[in-house]
Amino acid sequence: MRINVIGYGTVGKAQALLLRRLKHEVFVFDPYLFPDVKCPEKNVDLTFICTPENVVDEAVQNLIKEHVDGLYVVKSTVSVGTTEELMKKYGAHISHNPEFLRENYANEDVVNPDRIIIGQCCKEHAEKLVSLYEPMNKPVFVTDPATSETAKLLSNSYLAMLITFWNEANELAEKLGLNIHEVAKLVRADHRVAAYGTCKFGEPFEGKCLPSNLEQLITAFHGAGLNPLLFEAIKKYNQRLSK
Repeated sequence: MRINVIGYGTVGKAQALLLRRLKHEVFVFDPYLFPDVKCPEKNVDLTFICTPENVVDEAVQNLIKEHVDGLYVVKSTVSVGTTEELMKKYGAHISHNPEFLRENYANEDVVNPDRIIIGQCCKEHAEKLVSLYEPMNKPVFVTDPATSETAKLLSNSYLAMLITFWNEANELAEKLGLNIHEVAKLVRADHRVAAYGTCKFGEPFEGKCLPSNLEQLITAFHGAGLNPLLFEAIKKYNQRLSK
């Protein structure tokens, strides 16, 4: 297939790498990094939008303006409901296909994901994306865009919660004069307990993803008229550590 990748940051570079390994013809458009490329390739089967969230709307608008063919796929982490809103606003078929990449290991993660989630705009385009990823032989889940968007935010917020859990446990251990690593080893002997978060004792979660995704999730709760006590507490505790 002929495929556009819009945005060439961490996500865009990783997605382009994957698509080339899958033997597709890839065109990259990023006006900030490649100003000589004036517009995206128009005659394509798919366009992956890998921009920061605040310019996803602008990216879609530009694709419509330039009459770019094929399905548009949002890889960017967006607020719940964004993909549906974009489809209604522009009258275009847009799917959501979240990334689950660690910033420092993006190239490794993109070729060996735990799962692939497709928030479909329609059955026909879902089948096209399933076919794209089929050679990877990884679990593929097809759902609606809002569910896909929520799953991404909850995934990263869960990781933020685990880090916060062990940071607060570390605070108790220090007060009691205990070795938190020894405590964690005993707790993690239970196969139900995740190991994630036990390497950052006393350190806040930072970076581009976890704090912003947690904030997006909290916003979704507030938009639904709910009070996210747990997630607000995670945010507050992490902010205290960050000072």
